[in-house]
Amino acid sequence: MIDRDENPLEFGRVLSLSDAVFGLAMTLLVVSIAIPPGLSSPVFTQAVVDLLPRVAIMALSFAVAASAWLEHRRLFGRLQRIDSSLQRRNFLLLGLVALIPLPHQILGSYPQEPLSYVLYATVLAAVNAVMVWLAVHARRRNLLRRREADAHRLEIARGVLDIVVFGLSIPLAFLLVGWTPLVWVALLPLEVLLRRRMRRRYATRGDSR
Repeated sequence: MIDRDENPLEFGRVLSLSDAVFGLAMTLLVVSIAIPPGLSSPVFTQAVVDLLPRVAIMALSFAVAASAWLEHRRLFGRLQRIDSSLQRRNFLLLGLVALIPLPHQILGSYPQEPLSYVLYATVLAAVNAVMVWLAVHARRRNLLRRREADAHRLEIARGVLDIVVFGLSIPLAFLLVGWTPLVWVALLPLEVLLRRRMRRRYATRGDSR
């Protein structure tokens, strides 16, 4: 068991490793985009135009990875202790995060294939599922700081929403194909509505006490 106050060095090492994996995965998303050297002017122009959809996919993937990092940071910010089970779950999460560049590269190379979107959504759904698993474990094992219950429930609900949306996009990908990312983009307004609704509920509950 690693306590934040009793052993801040070991607690910080867990966070440093996690940040490094997230940072590497996000860097690889950018590195995967390239134009081969030695192209003639007309071919180069066409290559730049053809690159634009991949840049859009990179931006989406980067936003997804950044959102996962923010959620991870908020979760560990609420923790007072880290047990061995949570560390093992965190390693599983980091493995999935490190995997994100692979479906990203496949989707960029084969945007016309429904399976590309299925693989991408599957990995992202798995990332969110493990994140929720981490959060539930922390709550059940009493690893949280005090007065963090409401914020913790909000993040669990947000993670479940992400799992549902990415999960629904898997069968829809065979119908929507290139339009599938619109389903993922719909997460943004849905998350805002979820946060407002849950915060309003917590505020009402606090007033009634």
